[in-house]
Amino acid sequence: MIQINFNQQVDKKAIFLLFGCYCLNPRLALDEKYATNTNDYPENFHKMIWGAIINIAKKRTAEKITPIDIENEISQFDTALSLWKNNDGWGYIESAIDMSSDKISNVGKYYDDVRKYSIIRNATESLKMDTSFIYDENDDEKLEHFNQLTSIEVLNEINNKFMDFKSKWKNVFGDNYSFRAGEGIVERLNEHKNQQNVYGYPFQSGYLTTVYRGMRPKKYILRSSVSGGGKSRSSLADGCNMVSDRIYDWNKKEWIPTGESQPVLFISTELEKEEIQDIILAHVSGVDQDRIEEWSDITPEEESILDESAKYIENYNYYIEYMPDFTIDLISETIEKYVLNYGIVACFFDYINDSPSLYEYYYNKTHTRLRTDQILFLFSAALKSVCNKFNVYLGSATQLNDNYKEDNNKDAGALKGSKAIIEKADGGILALPVTHKDLKRLKPILESDGSFGSLIPNMSYYIFKNRGGKWKTIIIWTKLNMGTMREVDCFVTDYNYELITDIEKTLIDFRLDDVGDVGIIETDIDVSGSDLAMQLSK
Repeated sequence: MIQINFNQQVDKKAIFLLFGCYCLNPRLALDEKYATNTNDYPENFHKMIWGAIINIAKKRTAEKITPIDIENEISQFDTALSLWKNNDGWGYIESAIDMSSDKISNVGKYYDDVRKYSIIRNATESLKMDTSFIYDENDDEKLEHFNQLTSIEVLNEINNKFMDFKSKWKNVFGDNYSFRAGEGIVERLNEHKNQQNVYGYPFQSGYLTTVYRGMRPKKYILRSSVSGGGKSRSSLADGCNMVSDRIYDWNKKEWIPTGESQPVLFISTELEKEEIQDIILAHVSGVDQDRIEEWSDITPEEESILDESAKYIENYNYYIEYMPDFTIDLISETIEKYVLNYGIVACFFDYINDSPSLYEYYYNKTHTRLRTDQILFLFSAALKSVCNKFNVYLGSATQLNDNYKEDNNKDAGALKGSKAIIEKADGGILALPVTHKDLKRLKPILESDGSFGSLIPNMSYYIFKNRGGKWKTIIIWTKLNMGTMREVDCFVTDYNYELITDIEKTLIDFRLDDVGDVGIIETDIDVSGSDLAMQLSK
């Protein structure tokens, strides 16, 4: 193993210029895009300056940070003050500010250079890893290649080494097993007799709970919808119902219990922290997300409920991983981590789409440039394997192509990427906003005897796949408030819009009577749900 001088595993110029940018604009030090941590700095002098900058920035009182600000911040600590003076901290920061004054737009590069060396240094020091395969000060060619890499690429290179090592000890057919047909058959029969392990956690829709018997372990259910159809938000709300033990009912003016809280993981490929938190706040409190974000005419009572909601949410075991670039190994390891360490019972993966790392992953696996539809099929199949392996419920989604509205093409090609995505799923739902055409065809039902009252549906779920289940080729009509992601059932029909009367809702721990005054969910795609669902079910 090549011995590397740790002191050289650092870009001191990048640290110097990054500190200058932080001082010129303290908000950058707290911005997630450019924020560093103590592991990024190899020397106590740098750690001390970084800590002082962060403390000053958090006070949000200074537009800029000067040497005197830092000196005042550390003056109460004799050791830090001595370190500051012995290294001419005043002159160091003054020069950093001066040299960075016309380079602040390069803060992203300075941050990435600092982080890149930090990854190498920590891998060598903490993991005792030989990083000479990517960084070798005596190899000009490797150094040139290293300088061209981003910090994410460096991290991926190191992670790939672990993946390669792990794969040497992993049986390719590790998910396979064998058994005698009669093994445990009596216990299995008793489970049916006693109705044990029959239902998973309920959906908001009692009809969906009946169709799929809830969100059960080892079940993988996909929703397909148009852009803006609420795919990610619906998954987030499903997870929220599992982790919360109460939501506020504005009709009853009280908190209503929603069942036992369960730990859940949500893997987001698009939604970021702030948007996720706003959706959860709206769902728990029953106050529309737009009104919360704009703080529009929020009453004292609503503010009080929002304050209570925030306190409840603080204690939720709702774990979020933001992962815009992913591979199946990364997804699998993430789920495994949360199963082992936090006992999650369900995982929601934002929605299935391609990513640069996914293409690279399957190229490394197959040494062939696969088509997008092949990659998405393999990825979907792998998600089902992960769901089985870790005994969790897994919910995800896909999107419809825009070309559906252009040529009125009603075959399965309207599913973005490939119809094959849903082949390994246990359940397939086509979730479409209700159109005016739908309401016209539903008019006989809505006006039949007035039994549906104000519950005019604005969302429809076409059940086109239900492995081992009784209910297929039906449409569940619901009323969905996109502002709170709360939902109530209306009724069920077949694909010809004929009312089905012999399906019952599976009652859940709580029931909302309504979700507020909501109308048609506006989209610019005229979709014939029945035709598409029939194609998808073939």
